[in-house]
Amino acid sequence: MSISSLRTRAFSLIELVVVISVLAIIAAFSVPAVTSLLQGSSLTQSSQLLVDQINLARQLALSRNTIIEVRFYRYGDPDSPGEDVTNPTLGKFRAMQLFEIIPAGAGIPVGKIEEFPNSVMLSANRETPDSGISSLLDRGPIKVPADFAQKDPYHISLPELPKGIQRQYEFVSFRFMPDGSTTLGATALWFITLHGINERQSTKGGQVGPPPNFFTLQIDPVTGSTKIFRPTAL
Repeated sequence: MSISSLRTRAFSLIELVVVISVLAIIAAFSVPAVTSLLQGSSLTQSSQLLVDQINLARQLALSRNTIIEVRFYRYGDPDSPGEDVTNPTLGKFRAMQLFEIIPAGAGIPVGKIEEFPNSVMLSANRETPDSGISSLLDRGPIKVPADFAQKDPYHISLPELPKGIQRQYEFVSFRFMPDGSTTLGATALWFITLHGINERQSTKGGQVGPPPNFFTLQIDPVTGSTKIFRPTAL
C-alpha cells in the first residue's frame, strides 16, 4: 500500500477537533441528565426504605403486643467534607433503627442500623421558625446517648456505628404502642422529609418549602397510618 493511499484514509486535524467538540457537547448535556437520574433513583430507594421501616415498626408493635421505638440517627460522616465524627451536630440525619422496649425499659434492637444512600439525607434544616419540613425531627431536644448511660448500663440500647463513629451520635425517636398508635402528640402534624444532601429548601412566593425533588412521609399519631407526598419522580 502506498504512502499516498494511507494519507487519504487518515483523519485530518480539523476532523478530529470537530469530532472531539461534538463528543464534548454530548457529554455536557448527558452528565446532568445522568446525575439527575441517579439522584432520583437514590431518593426512590431511600423513600422505600423509610416507608418499609415505619410500616414494619407498626406491624411489630401490633403482632407482638409490645412497644417498638423508631430512632433516627444524626452523626458526622468521616467521608463527607465539613463533618466531624466527634461532633454529631455538624452531621446529618442519615440512618434509622427499630428497637423493642422491654419491661425493664431498655431497648433491644430488632434489626440492623439502616443507612440511607450517601447522596440522601433526612431533612432537619429549619431555616426559619416556620419552615421545618421534618416536624418529627425538629421536635424538642435531640437525645444524646450519654443521657442514657445510667439507665442502661449495659448499653443494649446504644449500638455502636461503623467507620469510627461508635456512640458519637445523636438521635430522635418516637414509639409505636401495642394498639398501633404512637407517642407523638395527637394535635400536631408529624412528617419527615428526604431529599438530596446538597439540595436546599426552596423559596417561592416568599414561602419556604422543600427542594424541587423530595419525599415526605406523614404519620398519623393516633392510628399510626402513613401518607406519602412526592412530586413526579425524575
